[in-house]
Amino acid sequence: MNRVGDQVTVVTVTYESVALADALATTLQRFQHVIVIDNASRDGTADALCSRLPHAQIVRNAVNTGFGCANNQAVALVNTRYALLLNPDCDIQVDALERLLDTADRYPAAAIVAPQGWLSPETVQPSYRQAFFEHRPKQAYRIPDATCSAKWLHGCCLLVQVDAFRRFGGFDERFFLFYEDDDLCLRALKAGYDCLLEPQAQVLHIGGASSAPSWRTDFFKQFHFFRSRRLIIGKYLGKAAAWRYSAKTVLAAPLAVVLYALLLQRKHALKWLAWGCSSWLRPFR
Repeated sequence: MNRVGDQVTVVTVTYESVALADALATTLQRFQHVIVIDNASRDGTADALCSRLPHAQIVRNAVNTGFGCANNQAVALVNTRYALLLNPDCDIQVDALERLLDTADRYPAAAIVAPQGWLSPETVQPSYRQAFFEHRPKQAYRIPDATCSAKWLHGCCLLVQVDAFRRFGGFDERFFLFYEDDDLCLRALKAGYDCLLEPQAQVLHIGGASSAPSWRTDFFKQFHFFRSRRLIIGKYLGKAAAWRYSAKTVLAAPLAVVLYALLLQRKHALKWLAWGCSSWLRPFR
């Protein structure tokens, strides 16, 4: 515990996450240095965590600044060598974090080391892959046999070397939500660092549980999914590719919304409505 306490600050960004307060507090109580950035939650998340985590530094943002921006804000406050960026719906044990530290020590050029995630004790979570724009054969995800390099690591739990993180600029704050982990890894690699998956370190991640579910939340997430997808396409594949992606969505969205509404598939109808709104608003942003 001393090694983890001396070297790692655990960072969590919350938004409307009061339902996770008990479980999150149980996780964060294991660690000495904790920073929570609450992105203007209105459900009492910050108060709930304050009462459960008296040792934590809890920062209450006046507005929701987005996932990447809030993580940058937290890492700027970190005084340890490493920061563990941990989603509020992710649980990590001390021994798993020690394994991540072992890997980081073995590979000093690694700016980011990620564990293998599990959505449940029986369901594995894809935790590494090629870059988003590279062809990936359709096949079942396989946990690697040993530590491996990757161009993308799942952003639910990332051990970052603080000096390296600051050196290559941390998260691109234009990504409000989604694809910020893709971009983070690609820029770390471009800066000459490694991004590694350590399969011997494992975490439980209840995907999609960071905020309370509602149609507003679903719309909000899908709106920003399209926006971030367009942004990362433009950043790595060029403006023409981004405009083609927008044009296809603009043309397809109205038909898709009507079709899925008639089929009573609310989730898909809402998704295409959000994508359509995001694509139509893009020229005016």
